[in-house]
Amino acid sequence: MSSQVSLDVARSLPTAEECIASIERDGYCYVPQMFSPEQVSTALERIKYWFDNTLSSQSERMPYLNKDQSMVYNLQSKDLFLLRMVLGCELIEKVLMQFLNDRWFTSIPSDAPNYILRSFLARSSNHQMPLHIDSFIPYAGPHVFIMQCSIPLEDQTEDNGCTVLIPGSHLSGKYCSQDAFPSAVSIKARAGDLVFWDSRIWHGARQNTSGGTRWAMIATFCRWWIKQAFDIPGNLPQELYDQLTEREKSVLGYCSVPYDNEKHGIDMKRSYSLLPQQVVDYRR
Repeated sequence: MSSQVSLDVARSLPTAEECIASIERDGYCYVPQMFSPEQVSTALERIKYWFDNTLSSQSERMPYLNKDQSMVYNLQSKDLFLLRMVLGCELIEKVLMQFLNDRWFTSIPSDAPNYILRSFLARSSNHQMPLHIDSFIPYAGPHVFIMQCSIPLEDQTEDNGCTVLIPGSHLSGKYCSQDAFPSAVSIKARAGDLVFWDSRIWHGARQNTSGGTRWAMIATFCRWWIKQAFDIPGNLPQELYDQLTEREKSVLGYCSVPYDNEKHGIDMKRSYSLLPQQVVDYRR
């Protein structure tokens, strides 16, 4: 009986092609139970650890949308398990390559990602978050520059402040109207699910009235030429860098980080062969 249930769950997972079609049409895609209970349990435990141990070191210079929210930033510099939970997901990579890979980045094999990680954080929302876009500017058209992948580590409900969005708004070419919030769709996801969205989509979050947490990891990816939220390549601990594959280093931005000047290099689109051995070399 258990084997049949597992087979049914596997069949219910959308393919990469189905995810791509959903994102093109609606601006987002929901994938049920992408991650195992064991992965989710370990991730949640580690997120709580990092929150307890990094909260005091966070800057007070917070953007409006992040004020008074429980956050853990720069997970890629803290925990290899959390990073590989995202980078090791084949479905995530296939979908992101379709939308964000640059076909002219020929110094990296065409079957490998050349998009980069813009930010990797965990959030447990408290107050209502207004509708907004993460693409910086609205624009219409088929080309996507930035995408989010959200992995709920606790069930997301309307009571605890789940994400909301306006399907199709990614193609509106307009900034958000807060008048649309009442008609927003609630993404009531379970721990272990996966949600993709085009960063042009109008999205926000409901107020958390539950008195509890609703932790989720959010990895933002972008085309290689877009500025990262932090200096990820220059600040990764050497012990983590040493464990990364060339493919993973590329996604963290090491194949497209700017040189200091022409004495060190010229090419903005580097091959794996130009990856140095030491993180400190990216600061020169």
